[in-house]
Order: sequence, then C-alpha cells, then structure tokens
Amino acid sequence: MNESKIQKYLIGFFPAFTNLAETGRAIMIAKRYVELGGKVVLFSHGGKYEFLAKENGFNLIKVNPIIKDEQIEEYFKLLSLEKFHSNILNENFMFEHVKEEIDAFKKTKIKLLISTNNLTCAISARAAKIPYININPVPGKFALKIPDTLENPFTFFIPQLFKVRLLNWIFFRSKMYLKEINKVAEKVKIAPFKSALDLYDGDITLVTNYLEFVNIFPNQQGFPKENYIGSCLIDEVFKKNRLNEIDSEIKKHLKKPGKSIMVSLGSSGSKDLFIRIIKTLNKTNFNVIGIYTSLIEKNELPKVNNNILLKKFVTSISELTKMVDLAIIHGGQGTIFTTIYAKKPIIGYPMHIEQHINLEKIVGHGCGLMLSRKFFSKRKLLKAINKILKNYELYLSNIDNLLRKLPKPEADKIAAQRISELVINIGNY
Repeated sequence: MNESKIQKYLIGFFPAFTNLAETGRAIMIAKRYVELGGKVVLFSHGGKYEFLAKENGFNLIKVNPIIKDEQIEEYFKLLSLEKFHSNILNENFMFEHVKEEIDAFKKTKIKLLISTNNLTCAISARAAKIPYININPVPGKFALKIPDTLENPFTFFIPQLFKVRLLNWIFFRSKMYLKEINKVAEKVKIAPFKSALDLYDGDITLVTNYLEFVNIFPNQQGFPKENYIGSCLIDEVFKKNRLNEIDSEIKKHLKKPGKSIMVSLGSSGSKDLFIRIIKTLNKTNFNVIGIYTSLIEKNELPKVNNNILLKKFVTSISELTKMVDLAIIHGGQGTIFTTIYAKKPIIGYPMHIEQHINLEKIVGHGCGLMLSRKFFSKRKLLKAINKILKNYELYLSNIDNLLRKLPKPEADKIAAQRISELVINIGNY
C-alpha cells in the first residue's frame, strides 16, 4: 500500500444524511479508509443523521441549500412511485445544489468524491473534474410483481408476468426528469445523461449487494462482478459504548412465554403503516418490540397491551434481531441482511422501489414473505405470521442455505481498499 499518497490527498464523502442506511454506509467506508491512513472530509445538505458523522469523529461541512423536511417527504414519494412529478428535480433546484457543491469541492481541494446517492454529485463531481465513486445498493430488476403503488382497478386484470416485463423495460430506460437534468449538465459543461438512472452511477459504481443474493432470478446483474462488494452493516456507526447492548426492559419483555416479533420500518417508513401493524399485533399473544424511530412522536403512539413494548431507539438492531423469532421490516437492504445474518425470517412491507425488489429476492430464496402497504390487511398480516411460524424450520433451513452462499459482509473494507487504489493512481488517468 502506497500510504504516503493516501495521506497526501484529501477525499470527500457526500452521503444523503436524510437516510440512515446511506449515512451509515458512507461513515463505515470512511472509517475503514481512515484506518488505511487516508484523509477524509464529509459534506452535507442537512439531515437528521448528521450527528453520526460527528460521533464518529469526522469533519462535517454544510453545503447550501439545506434540505427541508417537506422536500425529504416529496423525494420518498417519488421513490415509492406515489408521485411522478416534483419541483425538487427541476432545473433551478438541481442547479443550486450543483453550483454550491462545486464550490465546496474546490475550496476543500478534494481529489476524489464518494457519494451514497446524493444524486446531484453525479453532475457536480464531473463538472469539478473530480473522479467520482457512487456507493449504491442496486437490488436488480423486478421479477415477481409490480409495486402495489402502480396497481389500479384496470391493472389488476393484466397478468403480472406481462406487467413486470413492461415495467423493467420502461423503468430502466426512464427519461423522467432527463430534460431538466441535462439542462443543468449543459450549464456546467458536461456530457448529457442518456437516462435519469445515470444519476445513480459513478465513474465507478460499487454495489453493496451480492450476486449470490440477486441472482435467485435471471438477468439481475447490472455491473461488473468485481464491483459487487457485499453488504455493509452499520451497527458500528453508533457510539462504541452502546454496541451490543440491549436495555433491561427489552430483555425482560422478551423473556415472557410465547413467540416474539420485532417491528422496524427504518427511516423511510410510514407512520400510518407502523400504527396499523402495532394495532393488529396488539390483539394477539405475540411479544412485540416496536421500534418507531423518527416516524412518530411519542404522544402519537397508540395505547398498547402488555404484550407490546414500544421503543424509539435500540442500541443494536442486529443484537435485538437475534433475540426475536420474526422480523417485520420495510425491506431496506441493510435491514434485510442484518435480519438474514441474525437467521430470522422476514415479513416485509416495501416503502419504495429498491425495497420492493429486495423483498422479491427474500421471497425467491424462501426466507420470508412480502405484503402490501397500499392494500394493508390485518387478516393477511396475521396469516403471514402464522404461515411462517407453522413452517418455521423450513424458513430457517432456507436462511441457512442462503447464508452458505453469501460471503462475509465486508463491504466497508473492500470499498476502502478500492478507493485507496484509485487515490494512489490519481494523475495516472
């Protein structure tokens, strides 16, 4: 390792601090890169997970404009296909971000930029002539069904096979917002993008996924094999003195007789869905730990019986998952792999496209079930729980089969190594 070159150049990370998974991936990779001797700065347009950068000892530079809560909500609606038009991806909005990002990169004199899906970096890094790496979960293609947000009384009569093929053809050639994107590209004098999805690609795109996972269905690979670096688990981004700790209240609750369930919808979940799930489980004998994070204010929580314990935060989601029998989750990649490595079956309610495709893979591997957020049904939730518990050994066997195929989760180390190799070769390309 040419450590002197790594120590010489400052590189930047630009996470989407509005999203816990994207924040966690960036911080984990940055930590590993610093351990190799590298110098790092983190940029941010704002977000509730900025505190994690500071807790992990990183210098954080705020870049205008600072994102607003309503803009975050709007973006999640686009991801879930609840909306198809928004002002947050118009020319003026994007250009303001790009202009400020370019200024920040020039002032700090970074030599390379890594983003975890802060999309305007695909424009600003190239305009600043900085090598650009995007870290992307890339789940593959639709395989079993289209997202429920696209269903209506007419589409119900069309076979899923036809709808899936059509959606894959349209989605991966999407020109949505391309006109606005390319107006910004023209302003900063870079080549136009061919597809809106090109914003998710870097000069190199490192995929935090496994081919062994996505290839349960055909035609899933979208990048070179060596760019699939595996899962990036993020427990370590929380304070060291909180790692592997589970509070006594949770331990006591899970010692009660009966089956136990964890409910966690992450940072991109739905308040309404969380409450519906909890109210459904409130009428059962299952011992439930419901983690409501920032989805709900404490005064909005439903009244629950003694079988349910609601917590805003847990110190280690991986440790908690090991303690329960079943996890009801949103389908985010990090949560899915955390649950699989904990050897627990999944019931998933996808919030947006990536989560839908992730959960299709879980269904394909026989490790869990996917239910509908849009067409939520108490009966279907209880039926899914009972199906898994009735066939529990089969689901555990399927999880063991999957785990035998998956490499050790070391995406943070692999990415840091790849980044260091690129830094060493700066100036040679």
